[in-house]
Amino acid sequence: MSVEIVGAVASLVECLCGRCCSSESISQQCRHMRKPETVVQILEDKIKILTAREVDLRIKLRQEKIQWGKDPTAEVILWLDNIKKMKDVQASLEEKIHGKKSRLCRCFPNYYHRLKLGNYVTKKMDEVDKLIEQSNFFGSLVVNMLPGKGKILPTGHALVGEMAKTISWRTWNCIIDPSILIIGVYGMGGVGKTTLIKEINNKLLKENTHFDDVIWVTASKDSNVQKLQKDIAKEIGLPLDDADSELTRASVLFNALLRRGRFLLIIDDLWEAFSLEDIGIPTPTNINGCKLLITTRSSSVCRGMETTIEIEVRVLSEEEAWDLFKQKIGEEVLSSKNICDLAKEIAKECGGLPLALITVGLALRKENNIKSWDIALSELRNSTENIEGMQNKVFARLRFSYDRLKNDTTRACFRYCALYPEDHLIETDELIKYWVWEGLLSGNGNHIVKMQMGDMILNELKSACLLESVYQYGSSNEYVKMHDLIRDMVIAFTRANSTFMVKSGQGLRDPPGANEWTPDLERVSLMRNDLCGLFCSPRCPKLCTLLVQYNSIKGISPTFFEHIQNLKLLDLSYTGIDKLPDLVSNLESLHTLLLRSCWNLSYVPTLEKLVELKVLDLSFTSIYCLPDGMEMLFNLEYLDLSFTNLTNPPLQLSHYRFLECLFITGSLHDGSVPVYYLEECRNLVALQINFRHMKDFNHYMESDHWSLLENFSFIIGYPIPSMHTGKNYIGFFEVDFSDTGSNHRFPERTIELEICYCPSIKYLSFFRTTAVFQLQRCKIKFCDEMECIMTEHNIFPNLEWLEIEGLKNLSRLHRGILRSVTFASLKILHVKSCNNLKNLLSFEMAQCLKNLVEIVIEECEKIEEVISTGEITQVNHPDVILPNLRTVKLSCLPKLKHISEGVMTCDSLSSLEVFKCPDLKTISFFVQIREELINSVEQIKGSRKWWNTIKRNHGEAAVILDHVFTNIPELSAMEDDSIRSYDSGSSSFGPR
Repeated sequence: MSVEIVGAVASLVECLCGRCCSSESISQQCRHMRKPETVVQILEDKIKILTAREVDLRIKLRQEKIQWGKDPTAEVILWLDNIKKMKDVQASLEEKIHGKKSRLCRCFPNYYHRLKLGNYVTKKMDEVDKLIEQSNFFGSLVVNMLPGKGKILPTGHALVGEMAKTISWRTWNCIIDPSILIIGVYGMGGVGKTTLIKEINNKLLKENTHFDDVIWVTASKDSNVQKLQKDIAKEIGLPLDDADSELTRASVLFNALLRRGRFLLIIDDLWEAFSLEDIGIPTPTNINGCKLLITTRSSSVCRGMETTIEIEVRVLSEEEAWDLFKQKIGEEVLSSKNICDLAKEIAKECGGLPLALITVGLALRKENNIKSWDIALSELRNSTENIEGMQNKVFARLRFSYDRLKNDTTRACFRYCALYPEDHLIETDELIKYWVWEGLLSGNGNHIVKMQMGDMILNELKSACLLESVYQYGSSNEYVKMHDLIRDMVIAFTRANSTFMVKSGQGLRDPPGANEWTPDLERVSLMRNDLCGLFCSPRCPKLCTLLVQYNSIKGISPTFFEHIQNLKLLDLSYTGIDKLPDLVSNLESLHTLLLRSCWNLSYVPTLEKLVELKVLDLSFTSIYCLPDGMEMLFNLEYLDLSFTNLTNPPLQLSHYRFLECLFITGSLHDGSVPVYYLEECRNLVALQINFRHMKDFNHYMESDHWSLLENFSFIIGYPIPSMHTGKNYIGFFEVDFSDTGSNHRFPERTIELEICYCPSIKYLSFFRTTAVFQLQRCKIKFCDEMECIMTEHNIFPNLEWLEIEGLKNLSRLHRGILRSVTFASLKILHVKSCNNLKNLLSFEMAQCLKNLVEIVIEECEKIEEVISTGEITQVNHPDVILPNLRTVKLSCLPKLKHISEGVMTCDSLSSLEVFKCPDLKTISFFVQIREELINSVEQIKGSRKWWNTIKRNHGEAAVILDHVFTNIPELSAMEDDSIRSYDSGSSSFGPR
């Protein structure tokens, strides 16, 4: 002991005396001797920062290598080498520390060794600082992540029958067989080719071993080399310049694909053969490991593509077809032997085609009247007379469902859907508006009533499987899609009598030739092309509808409208025109003129002759004043002037005695519309308007004019041009409620509420219960003083969607006594960048969320648990039960430890996605794995490291569910389409 004391004192004296003249401060020397581990920890923290910079830079270098074949500069290589050396130093230092731990930590440590270690670490910190500083010269650390390895695709109807399973197995074996390079899968339309290949696509991505990349491209009947080049380039995130030659584009695409390593390119629904060389697709070989798989309706296309093997997808066998048909009609109707016999005959008539079986089966679902079955069988048999070829027979059978629609109005509405491009997602509200404006929904009633009628027709079409509902993640809108085979059927029988010309979404640069504008044309759709102009003079005396929206049109021939005087609906929305031809003034039959988002448009000729005009949309244009002749539009029913450059409101609104819909949000930069102007419009049923100040809004509310409205959108403050609002919406933007007092009145039928950038608001106390009783959607963003969303005095029994973002002082969702009905209807909960939240839901609140379907939490720095159990322990409280929860997404939550400390029961869970949650090591609903959960989970996404941790802590559950796990490295997770966060921009409640 005495020897150690003497040694320690000698060491200390040597340190103080030998280094007293050093430039390093005495206090720093003492810190090295007293707490050597502190300076070591500082070095480790700096190396973590340096490592993060390295990771970001390597991602950028990887992207440049794949996309453009670029290599890092010599300076960057040197910087990366220095980082490697620094990591080696760190590892060596850790070994030294562990080796000398006894000397550093005993009662009388060797201070000389401590001081020496401290000085060494300080020197290395200086080197790390220099490397960090040097990295600033390499550009932004915000990098575009690599595109994913493919996309999991929705499969809809499962494969039916042993034949389909056999074909699936055969196709799979061909894909993994190295000797088979190009695979052709062919069969008639609607037979299930796409469904088959989608399932294989998903299996490849889940197994993640056979290819470096799986690329899915959907072709179309009108595909050409340029369109295929653009479609493939889009899927791999490669920009192509339209101005380049076809050969140049092919070269760029060729090299980009080769850099992706072993890839499988799937081209679905190919209608004609193309040269791989012309497109820029590398010829698959055993050396490059690439493969091509195509689906087509023709075996000749397979031959033209020089496929190694062709696989035919045939129709179902009679037994398989009957099994599928029984599923669709409902087996309870088969208790009658007579109906059962007829049903079997009808199933035979469907020819084993899955699409026909499903469509006809649903048309007859639960039909108990035997006469209906007799008629159905007779119609199906008679419709094939004199028709050759199976394809035509399919059309005839599909037309059976069309003919069984309720009436001519429904059939006309259905035909209208074919004007949209193939595979296009059609927004339902937009579609129904067109039906109304086209006059397809006849009868009495205002605009709202007709929209409701359209909604009923839409439901009938969906029920008949003629339209398919499509869900878009992050959007509150509804969409439908028409199956391409059904669309072909509609176009076929409208083309037969020459009434439709449909060339939508075909990438056209020039309008159809003069010979295609036939005299019998009634409706023409050129929407969503690349038309630069309309420089022709069509002679179509019967033409009543012309749809040219979403084109690059810059100009229109002065004589274009000279010989189409019967035109009733003209849509030039989303085009680049700066003026309308003067001849538009002579379209005296025109009743709908749509010019929405013609951003250059500043001139519209006089409208004085357009006395039949009922719908005028000038929103998002550059007009500064209204067109001449507006006073003659006595029949105007729908007027949209939103986000224009108008400075004054349209005079004498009372002049438009039939006006039902007025939209003027974001215009009138000199102020709000005077209340007495609005009071003159007694027939209004829909109004969208913004009030610059709260006092203007209060004045309008006192008028009670709003009570006449069935659909309203009131924005207080300063809206932004890209925002879209829904039904019965009220939004506050940059409103200081502390300056407006507490005496506010709000519409009692409010469905959507949005509050953004409003200081001073701490909770929603100023919304009376009666005013927001019907509230379904609520979005609150960047209100800095918001502490909680609701108190015990607020009841939102119908709230379905709650979205909050950037509430930096938010500490809880609810304060005070929780009423059971407060969140009873909540389905969607999105939380982002609320950095004061430590837990999201109390245990009591979670017990109220029986209808919760989706929860998304991201970028909340302090959140430790999603559901807090508080003082309740796992032993004495019941499980958290969320019976309808289907989707859980957790992203960038560095302190999240658990979803709930207790056991959770979520038997409907379909998708779990976890990214950058390093402390989340257990999953509450895996504690007691249930059979219902095993059957419901379709996908689990996260990093492999995280999943391995879950496997260690939930061995049984993780093993059972391992087949649905998809590894997405955390460095590229946020770029994955399927986990992108909900839209936090200007649009309300997701993109419209």
